[in-house]
Amino acid sequence: MIRYATRIALIALLACLVNPVPARAQAPWRQVYKDADVTVIFDTASLALQSPGTWTTVTSWDYARPRITEQKKQYSRLVERAYVRCSPVRVKRVRSTVYAANNVLVRDEGEVDPRDQAHMVWDRPKQGTSGKNAFESVCGIIAKRATGKSAPAAAAPTKTAPKKAAPKATAKKTATR
Repeated sequence: MIRYATRIALIALLACLVNPVPARAQAPWRQVYKDADVTVIFDTASLALQSPGTWTTVTSWDYARPRITEQKKQYSRLVERAYVRCSPVRVKRVRSTVYAANNVLVRDEGEVDPRDQAHMVWDRPKQGTSGKNAFESVCGIIAKRATGKSAPAAAAPTKTAPKKAAPKATAKKTATR
């Protein structure tokens, strides 16, 4: 009997070593923005400090309707690597890859040469755009990472487009006497 109990304990121990219980870590890809046209997710695992105040980020932009490249090919996903500065939000896009339905590669622009990156202008996303909203959320995650605070995955900051208000019905004023 002891022999069987020892074997079971040994098997259980080996199972734990081979298949450890997963730690409660944040998922590497987190949704940072969503509206009717696009869903943006951010790869937190690839987040890296490029230089003081500049972070390397990878985002995936999933479009509700296919878009067209300059070569007249349709795509529905854009994965881009960018350098981000956060106050104010500024972006240098250094690699773009587009995919069609079922993740079929449409075009990979390749990495911008580091010598050219130095001469690239820092883009400021336009106010009210999905790019501005998405990168502001990314900067929120960066700020938490930089200060050492970790938010639970369920409490991930996600921006959504504001809903348009329904037209207000005009109420008739009645005189009361």
